[in-house]
Amino acid sequence: MSHFTAFILLTVLCAFLGEAEANPFVYNYERLRIGGIIFTILLVIGALVVLFHDKCGKKNKKSEEDSQI
Repeated sequence: MSHFTAFILLTVLCAFLGEAEANPFVYNYERLRIGGIIFTILLVIGALVVLFHDKCGKKNKKSEEDSQI
């Protein structure tokens, strides 16, 4: 019986909290815009890392010496 009462109480609480946002298609555009800017910055940084990965890395001196022989 206590499980059933807890379930009913949880259902009622969810109904009251869910009523505050009845329309699921209302967006917080400022938060969405900031999220998009952060996502774009991360994509640009990732692209730069991929492009300059070989140029910024340490090169092995032994492989350079072997290629000169």
